[in-house]
Amino acid sequence: MLHMIPDNMEQVEEKLAWMKQNGYEQTTKQDVINDMTRDGVQDMLDTALEGPYWTARWEEAGQLLKVCGPVGDVIGTLKPRDEYADFESDLENNAILFWRNLATQTQKLIGHD
Repeated sequence: MLHMIPDNMEQVEEKLAWMKQNGYEQTTKQDVINDMTRDGVQDMLDTALEGPYWTARWEEAGQLLKVCGPVGDVIGTLKPRDEYADFESDLENNAILFWRNLATQTQKLIGHD
């Protein structure tokens, strides 16, 4: 459960409950969503590039995710859908569109648009 990447708010709540019951009492819902967003994008990158060549890192936690190349150069950034200030509100509105937005932006960075 610790390394599970949630798909939606229900799974975020499940993971948060598990973490609090297993020694991670300080973890917040925002922490789980931020980790989920970064880890989900990292998984997309690793799959598309067939290895961990690029890295997803927070530029502004919850709001702007940057993708860096092997020497730390910024390849590009990913953001929530235009009508949302952060990834948490984007996910709460619609998990499918949340992931579709991240996948579309990731594909454009990789050059598979």
